[in-house]
Amino acid sequence: MCNPDYAFCIMNYALKKRLRYIDAMRGLAILLVVFSHVTNAYVKMPITNASFAGVYYMMTMFRMPLFFFVSGFFAFRMAEKWTWPTVKRVMTKKFQAQIVGLAVFSFLYGVCIRGWNFKFLWTSNPYWFTISLFEMFVLYLAVALIVRKTGSNIPLYTLLGISFVSPFVFNYLTDGMKMPEWVVGLQTWHTLNYWPYFMMGIFARRFESFTWKLVDNKYFKALMIVGFFSLVIFYGCRHRYSLEWDFVMTAMRFSGLMTLLISFRSYRDWFDKGTAVSNCMSFVGSRTLDIYYLHYFFIPDLAFMKGFLSSGPGNSVLAMLAIGLTISALLIALCLLISAVLRSTPFLASWLFGASR
Repeated sequence: MCNPDYAFCIMNYALKKRLRYIDAMRGLAILLVVFSHVTNAYVKMPITNASFAGVYYMMTMFRMPLFFFVSGFFAFRMAEKWTWPTVKRVMTKKFQAQIVGLAVFSFLYGVCIRGWNFKFLWTSNPYWFTISLFEMFVLYLAVALIVRKTGSNIPLYTLLGISFVSPFVFNYLTDGMKMPEWVVGLQTWHTLNYWPYFMMGIFARRFESFTWKLVDNKYFKALMIVGFFSLVIFYGCRHRYSLEWDFVMTAMRFSGLMTLLISFRSYRDWFDKGTAVSNCMSFVGSRTLDIYYLHYFFIPDLAFMKGFLSSGPGNSVLAMLAIGLTISALLIALCLLISAVLRSTPFLASWLFGASR
């Protein structure tokens, strides 16, 4: 039976065909994305408060790898399913959400936040995620079509191998180098550094039964959880690039991603019960793109708090978390309200967020 509350019914209807614990996991991840951006407004970077540094990296290290992993997981299709109608339909949806939506919100961001200044497109584009994800998807689709044409999976395995090697090679070769604007604008650094997680998602879906068997293994669970917290404790405050740090950060991201996946999968039955909390988390997870596009317009300027919160005693960690998470939750609620208004028009829902008509 559906709860008589109308909003509760709407969320149940929207979520009934989705993997609710995956959506809930993405809901937590987008909260941490917003949290990291809010935190930058009142914490000095690099973080000088050692206590908060450990907590901060524990909460944020895995958030972007998670989004790329989930995107790859749901992007995978067996070669025989990549028919031309499927390719056309999927590419249209990706273009609408990740290119048209990107262009619209980048323009609004440049006008409203940067005062008609669009240099951020070639320096620090806040919407880099959609660019990188689109590039990864186009590359994967091209290889998938080759696999379909040749009947061999070698190109796909080759792409997997390249994805794991390229971040280290690129970072080593460009260490200390000022990259050309076109390289920055194409989000080359982000694309290469997060590409392995997208490919991990593809192969996790391709070998899904093995993936869940591994994730449910008690020894693997213990290794990932202990490994993640150990890396955060011993390496969480290091920033300067080195090849060693590159490997450590990769291990930290992977173990953090697995820790989150293990945690949510272990309680997946609870998310399927349809409680108010699980519905709320899952619904937020189904609107991550909307929140990602919109939240940049409402991040408050909290620079006046930098002095105390960044260099204060260890007990200021609680204040940092309380302020950051409270403001982040309010921002997400506001974004969901605006998203609901925009999605009330099928045309905008389709062209801004790639929603099915």
